Amino acid sequence: MDPRAGSGFSCSTCLKTLTSKAGLKYHMFTHDVNAKVKCKICGKVSKNPLALSVHIRMLHTSRDRPSYDICHRVFYTSTDLRRHIGAVHSTIERPRFQCGFPDCDKSYPVKDDVSKHTKREHTENPTRFPCALCGKEFKTRRVLLTHITTHTTEKAYICSVCGRRFPGAGNLKSHEVTHLEKSTRRIFKCERCPQMCSRRSDLQKHVKVVHENQRNHSCTFCDKTCSTSGNLRRHVEARHSANRDKIHSCDKCDYVTHSKVYLAQHVRRHNPANRPECYFCRKKFCNFSRLVTHCRRHTLE
Repeated sequence: MDPRAGSGFSCSTCLKTLTSKAGLKYHMFTHDVNAKVKCKICGKVSKNPLALSVHIRMLHTSRDRPSYDICHRVFYTSTDLRRHIGAVHSTIERPRFQCGFPDCDKSYPVKDDVSKHTKREHTENPTRFPCALCGKEFKTRRVLLTHITTHTTEKAYICSVCGRRFPGAGNLKSHEVTHLEKSTRRIFKCERCPQMCSRRSDLQKHVKVVHENQRNHSCTFCDKTCSTSGNLRRHVEARHSANRDKIHSCDKCDYVTHSKVYLAQHVRRHNPANRPECYFCRKKFCNFSRLVTHCRRHTLE
């Protein structure tokens, strides 16, 4: 059957007109719920073979990628580079679109982002994307896809500078910042203490945990509340694990424990250089929670 209609190829399902037969073929995949294909390299699921081929070409092939001379960041496409320059390095003051809901101070550079934020945060029954492997739910599909990489041991994203491998593109991007000269890195400084972060999200997390003492993650086994889902998972593993056999041992002494969390905390004792440090007095601590408690003595919060 020739679906040609006039000067283009018309889709019989949605009547959209494509300029070529090949374009129509790939478009038809968008109407087929079973057309999703999985990347054999990193496990990401794409909605059709065309999207998969673009994913492989962008992430898993050796090619020269555009970079910006000022901050030396490398991008997947020239479009990503232009967006970065406009968002980070532009000297033009652009108006931001505010969320209109009471007690919400979120603002975005693009109006469409406000709409996405509203659907994600302020609707009565917001859409959530569950992980089929562990059941955990996420606010966006992109965050879900990033999470899925935690269920695989494959690390398909390789740092071009040091060769270190990462499970996700976001992990690689965060790591690449460590190779930049400190003078060229964008720094976000806390207004309440000397802490500085290389990412805005890290600074926001720092403020919530250290200065606002937000603990929105409650343990189902006890009254413990944690500041992040990661801390809650580590707490459950350490305190409420069904397997109490001491299978984790230190390679520097005779310490053994049932918990990987406890082992990690113990190992820091053998290497004081890796301990978290107080931003005010430079005192070091074995774990981050003790550092947070200590910092409140300086800030009186």
